[in-house]
Amino acid sequence: MSLISAEVVNILFNAIPHSQNQYDSLSNNALTRGIDLYTNSDFAGAVKEFRRAIGLSPFSDNAAKAYDYMAKGYLMADNADAAIKTYEEAIRAYPARDTFRISLGDIYYKQGLLPEAEVEYAAAIKLNSESADSRYGLGQVYLNSGKYSEAETEFQKVVSLSPGSSIGYYGLGQTYRQSGDFNDAITQLEKAISLDSSFDRGTLELGYTYADMGEMGSANDMADTLSAKWSSLASDLTDYIYKITTPQFLAVYSTNNFRDYLGPGTTVASLDSTLETPQAEKSFTMRFVFNKGMDPDSIQNPFNWWINRASGTNAGGAYNWGMSIPSTEASIGAIPAAVLYDPEEFSADVTFKVAQNVGDGTTGDATIDPSHIMFRFNGKDAYGKAMDLTADEYSGITQIV
Repeated sequence: MSLISAEVVNILFNAIPHSQNQYDSLSNNALTRGIDLYTNSDFAGAVKEFRRAIGLSPFSDNAAKAYDYMAKGYLMADNADAAIKTYEEAIRAYPARDTFRISLGDIYYKQGLLPEAEVEYAAAIKLNSESADSRYGLGQVYLNSGKYSEAETEFQKVVSLSPGSSIGYYGLGQTYRQSGDFNDAITQLEKAISLDSSFDRGTLELGYTYADMGEMGSANDMADTLSAKWSSLASDLTDYIYKITTPQFLAVYSTNNFRDYLGPGTTVASLDSTLETPQAEKSFTMRFVFNKGMDPDSIQNPFNWWINRASGTNAGGAYNWGMSIPSTEASIGAIPAAVLYDPEEFSADVTFKVAQNVGDGTTGDATIDPSHIMFRFNGKDAYGKAMDLTADEYSGITQIV
């Protein structure tokens, strides 16, 4: 058997890298075609090209880019499961790259799979402890898990790693807001916005913070700022403001002439001619208009309403101006006879009865102080928020208190 000459060996050896260069070139061409298809939203076609790029030159930069684009293509096609599998494959091929871990963590986070996201972000940090992105992702997981101290620690590290970026301050602002430290939240969010005036998420979070503090004027100012550029974000903030605004009586009036402006000594008969007859009864209705949608079950439960004579502790003075109440004074039941809610008008019709006394047998002589009849509601709105204690009572003398 003849031996292969050294010259032939060198020729064969030199041919191998040349062949690999060809594969790399073909891989790059496939990657380029895939990116073009991706840009044109042909995700199925793009995935085929990315697969070709990976097969032609596995473990190269072309393959790494192809994995990333392919996963993003699956996400654009609403196939998160395929995107997860793609990143898992990429992690096996490139175990030292933290970026794939971060991307996989982002998918899990968006799906609400916080434990899985935490694992990926923590793994990314082990690979690169100086990555602000992985620290930020882990901080968001802690924040949404209610681990405020851990979240604060991670966001502080983000600030240390990227002091010129808004995201660390934004994360701290979120953390302080959710833990109830509103003033600290405002400080951090204003810092985030000062670093990037176009950072609209910071403006949105600042609006949320003002709303949580009950400073609705400032919250609405943030909504106005957002509306100039991001109507969807402005709508989110406006909806939130509406949701957390405490329910109040907005207006109250009688639908059938219960004249609550009349004072002590008003004869019951003067309220309605049918009450001139001894022992006669008349149903009156007060309409209560609320500033927002209410919970129908709560508002139509008569036991959530209270009707009584104003006491000396009520604004506007006591019933009958504190003078003794005669035995002939008419009384009203503390619980309404009926309550009907109109969800379109945010109004409740509260019906109660007023009765005439027997009197001398011919004409009733009952009197009443309509202006000091107090109505109160202690139910909830459609979002479960209790009534504003500064606007949950009404009487003719005080109006809404």
